[in-house]
Amino acid sequence: MQILDAKLLFKGSFQVRSKTEKIVIHHSASDINTSINDVHRWHQNRGWIGIGYHYLIYHNGDVYKGRPEWAVGAHAYQDAAHEANSNGIGICLIGNFDYQRPSDAQMKELLTLILNIRKRYPNLPVIGHKDLMATECPGQNFPWSDLYAKLQKEVIEVDLEKWMIEEGQTALKELTQKGLVNNPEQWQSEEKLVQAVPLYLLWIMINRLSSYKGD
Repeated sequence: MQILDAKLLFKGSFQVRSKTEKIVIHHSASDINTSINDVHRWHQNRGWIGIGYHYLIYHNGDVYKGRPEWAVGAHAYQDAAHEANSNGIGICLIGNFDYQRPSDAQMKELLTLILNIRKRYPNLPVIGHKDLMATECPGQNFPWSDLYAKLQKEVIEVDLEKWMIEEGQTALKELTQKGLVNNPEQWQSEEKLVQAVPLYLLWIMINRLSSYKGD
């Protein structure tokens, strides 16, 4: 995915986050034309070094980086029972979702961004700012059920692909050892067993194994 850089200037240095345990979703509670520079300025006016979020998603789906992903954030309530800035990645969607829904483009890019982050930090839970303090953020109209359903679907598909790759490699190895496949290199290249094995190819392997009568 493409992540844009607004070349923001921060008034100070970042702290390195020692652990990453969650992704926190926010809305800007502002007009859909709000820019990352606006949010950056608002946060600096609060006395912060700059934007407190790690990522910001525009109404049209453009994704901008805020603070470095590895840095401590400034985006959520923090106390001993509600750790978020020191162990969470903050994502803000532009708009006020108390009065509207995020755009389809925003939700598509949010899903892609979460999956991208999970490549570096596997299985991170996704929560809302509202789960950390008394706020509606990211708004009453944020489609949590849709997001969670799509995330679950992606997890299942990734696990299935992983299984198909591993099982395909195992089957090819066994077929080669039994002499039923004499050209494993060709299967590797042409059938691309480094990717998910096509279903028909698994059936061929299963059929050959089931019909094999030797030792």
